[in-house]
This record gives sequence, C-alpha cells and structure tokens, in this order.
Amino acid sequence: MSQIFDGPGPAQPHHPHADRSAGSGVQIHPVIAQRWSARNLDPDAVVTPDDLFAAVESARVAASWGGTFPVRFLAGLRGDAAHATLASLLSEGNKRWATSAGALVLGVVQTVNDKGDLPYAMFDAGLATAQLSLQAVSMGLVAHPMSGFDRDEARRSLRIPDGFEPLVMIALGHIGDEDGADPAIVERDRKPRRRPTLTDMVFGEQWGAPFPAGA
Repeated sequence: MSQIFDGPGPAQPHHPHADRSAGSGVQIHPVIAQRWSARNLDPDAVVTPDDLFAAVESARVAASWGGTFPVRFLAGLRGDAAHATLASLLSEGNKRWATSAGALVLGVVQTVNDKGDLPYAMFDAGLATAQLSLQAVSMGLVAHPMSGFDRDEARRSLRIPDGFEPLVMIALGHIGDEDGADPAIVERDRKPRRRPTLTDMVFGEQWGAPFPAGA
C-alpha cells in the first residue's frame, strides 16, 4: 500500500501542484485532499476581514476538552500594523515567503485557568488549527502553520499574559504564480508529500498486527 490518498485539487485549478495525490486508493473528502502547506503565496492577493473571520470561526467551533476552548488568536492583514508586528517575529527562513501572505495569524493557547492546568490544551489547539486550515481550502485559500517564530518576543511585544503560550503562526493567503517566484520556494512546493502508509499507521489486535485482523 502506498501513501495516503490526497485527491485532486479543484480549489486551486490554476496551480500545477494543487493535485497532491499520493495514491493509496482510499478516497477522502476533496477539501481534506486539497490541503497542503504551500509557500509560494501571491503578494498582491487580498485576504478580507470576512475571509479571516470565516477561518477563525471554523477554529472556534472545533471540539474542545471539557468545553474549555483554550485557543486565542492575534491576527493582522497585510499592510496593517499587526501584520507587520507578526511578520517581524518570523524566523529568517519563514520571512522569505510568509510575509507575502494576505493575513498572518498567531495561535495562542491557554495552559492554565482558575481550576488548574489544562492538560489537553495543545490537542485542542491542533484541532482548531486543522479546522481553520480546511476552511481556508474551502474558500480557495492556503493556511500554512509555522513553528519558526520568536515566542519570547511575541509574549513581550504582543503583551500575552501569563498562563498563555504562543504556539503557532499561520500564513493565510492565495497560491501565487510560479513565474517570477523564488526558485527555491517553488522547488520546495514541488516536492511530493511524504506520509506513512496506512499499514504503518493502523494496527489491529496488537501493535504491528495488520488491521483488520488476518489481512
């Protein structure tokens, strides 16, 4: 069995690498199949406030442990002060491409409340980010999560209170044309998606046993 099927990519038909199929033969929803973390973003395409709120709304309704929903977002649209501040926090490698995003979004997670630690806060943040990413695909956008940013400076410059952890930066934008784009970024976007095979991920009666049993 080969890698997980990622399906065709009609949400971005103009882009030659929107089809990220890996060909396991298992069909999944097209919106999920089309999700990929592109870096070549259009520096002129606009992400509107409505686009941003729709993406965040999809995160807001994600499942959450005990209904705590510990995730918060700081966001900026390209050209405003918040976008500039968030861009300044990025690692040098991410600055090369992510500053072209129509919006930058910093996901912050609450790790403790008045009742104590929130043990599943990071899990909740992952669920919220995943739903944001899928909503972006459904609108013809790209959401690329990043770990490369200065967390200490984020806490200071954005006045993030104690008990909250800056966790993930998300570039939200439109896929750009390859003509005139940074060749190194284009090449990274061309690389095939790598995932474990289904047989390496799903076990049956015990670890390593095929699923279903006897397969």
